Amino acid sequence: MQQMWSQAAVVSMLTLCSAEDIKRKQIRLNPVLLFGILGIFLHMLWRMLSIENVLLGMSVGVVLLIFSIVTGGRIGAGDAVLLIVTGIYLGFEQNLQLFFSGLLLCGIWALGLLVLRKKSRKDSIPFVPFLLASYMGMLVLAL
Repeated sequence: MQQMWSQAAVVSMLTLCSAEDIKRKQIRLNPVLLFGILGIFLHMLWRMLSIENVLLGMSVGVVLLIFSIVTGGRIGAGDAVLLIVTGIYLGFEQNLQLFFSGLLLCGIWALGLLVLRKKSRKDSIPFVPFLLASYMGMLVLAL
């Protein structure tokens, strides 16, 4: 039951943020932070992961946030905060898997857009929809 609540929260958050990322090309932090608070509450209620695993999971997003600051925002800070929150739910290994598989899907999509001359190298594309697709794939493969 606790796993179902956790998965539903992550899918809801990624779906909400995907729509926002596509439409506005940015992510509002308030809903993401509310999902983070919910994740902490769920951990207090059910203790799904060790605190070390949660903190390591959050570190994936923290590292991305540092890269966002260093690159002057070329990597979205909202994406980094989102990965901090997914780290609360998923822990280190799954959050790293989510990030890298989302990055792979995004890279393939971007390459296709470049080849078809729909986008240039300087154009940005929303990243969160690829995180959602990646997470859905993780759920399907876990069955």
